[in-house]
Amino acid sequence: MKAAWREDESYPALRAGTLLPATLRPEAAKLAIPADASRLDQIRAVGCHLLFQYGYAGMTMRQIAARLQIKAASLYYYFPSKQEILLDLMRKTAGDLLEGLRRIAQSGKSAREQLEQAVRWHVLFHTQKREEAFISHSELRSLDPENLNAILKLREDYDRLFDSILKDAYKQGALRVAPNGVMRNAILTMCTATAGWFSPEGRLSAAGVADQIWSFIASAILAPKT
Repeated sequence: MKAAWREDESYPALRAGTLLPATLRPEAAKLAIPADASRLDQIRAVGCHLLFQYGYAGMTMRQIAARLQIKAASLYYYFPSKQEILLDLMRKTAGDLLEGLRRIAQSGKSAREQLEQAVRWHVLFHTQKREEAFISHSELRSLDPENLNAILKLREDYDRLFDSILKDAYKQGALRVAPNGVMRNAILTMCTATAGWFSPEGRLSAAGVADQIWSFIASAILAPKT
């Protein structure tokens, strides 16, 4: 039975403004797998690419096997189902994103510097790992209830840590207004949406996009330096 969820008090992490509609799906990049990649990493890479191209409902284990030129039965040694492939991808993506934010929060820098780094981290992650990021937001509906709750827990941890950076910035006089959920959601929505429209062939690099988004956020919420 699929998880029934909505953007309300039941799942606060879903209110972080990080959901991307499938209509914003960017063009898939050419899949490149390192020659020395393990079989597990090969399956992960191909599974991610096919999930991005066809969605959870359209992707099959046979497609992964065909792309890797192996027997479908051999996939089950690594993943018993495509649900496990989706969960593995989402857990790693959410975990990597959270770990990066933790490093920023533990850097010992001022809260203002942490906030800038957090915004840049969120943008760069979503522009450099577009397929993983897109799947993590667009395929939440495809997770079984228990798996959905596990991923939502990681997203809640991320939201709470981002909130703490915002609160510390306000306490240190770096913000012109007290932070709240709307402020956090607006910032994360703006950063996350880059996964849907950023192109490596575009006029701006990922770093350039991060520069402009931070400049916009800074002008909106930072207090003037004294």
